[in-house]
Amino acid sequence: MLLKDVGICVGRKEYSETSQIATIFTRHQGKIRGIAKGARRAKSKFGGGIELLSRGQLVFSPGRGSGLLTLTEWTAQENYLGLRRDLQQLYRAYYLAELVDLFTEEQDRHEQLYDFFDRSLADLSEGRGWAEFLVFQIRLLQEVGLSPQLWSCVRCGKGSRGRAVGYISFSEGGILCRGCAREVSEKGRISPAGLEIVRKLSSHAPRSPANEPTYKQGEADGAVLEDEDSRGAQKLLSYWVRAALNREPKTARLLH
Repeated sequence: MLLKDVGICVGRKEYSETSQIATIFTRHQGKIRGIAKGARRAKSKFGGGIELLSRGQLVFSPGRGSGLLTLTEWTAQENYLGLRRDLQQLYRAYYLAELVDLFTEEQDRHEQLYDFFDRSLADLSEGRGWAEFLVFQIRLLQEVGLSPQLWSCVRCGKGSRGRAVGYISFSEGGILCRGCAREVSEKGRISPAGLEIVRKLSSHAPRSPANEPTYKQGEADGAVLEDEDSRGAQKLLSYWVRAALNREPKTARLLH
C-alpha cells in the first residue's frame, strides 16, 4: 500500500551516487524518514533529488517498525526561492527546520504546526523580520508541551515585570525573580525587553494558555522589532531550546 501526502523537507543526506535519505515533515503523517532510491538521477520520479526547505507532494510506502520508509515519488510545489536571495533568512529557515526535526517524533501528527511552518517559511522567503522567526519557535514549543512559564516567578508566584526579572530556568520551568534566582544553580540570564517580546508573541501564537494576558489577534503580524530587543528574545528562546535538547542545534551557530 502506498500513501500520498504533502510535506516539507527538513533534512537530507546522500546515500549513494544515485540515492538519498530525506526527512520530511508531512501534514497528515507527521515527520517521516525515507530512502529515495535513484532520486539523484535527472530523469527519476524525484526530479533530480529532494531539496532541503522545499515543499512537495510525495508518495511513500509506510513500512514496518522504526526503519527507513521507501519514498517512491516527489513532485516539488514550492522552493521558497526568496530564502536563496537573503542569507540571514536562509539561515533562520535552516534553524527552524532543524528544530522541527529535533522536537517532533516520527509519524506523530502535527497538522496545525505543519501549516504554521509552511506559512513561516513563506514569510521568511518574503523578507519579513524577527517577529515571524520568533513566533514559530514559540509555537513549536507550545505544540510539543515545552513552553516556559513567562508571566510570574515559578518559585514564589509573584507577577514579574521589568527589572524584577533577570533569569529563566529550564529545570524550574520558567522565569525567576532576582530573589529566587539566587537559590537556583541552573539558569540563564534574560533581558527585560527580550522577555516582553517573547510574552507578547506567545500570546499572538495559537494555543496560548487561557490565563495569560492577551493581545489583539494579528498584532504581531508584520511587527517591526528592534534588533537589540529581538536578539534578547532570541537569546531567551535559544537558552530554552538548548536546555530542552541538552545540546546546541547544529544550525544555531549560523544565527550569530
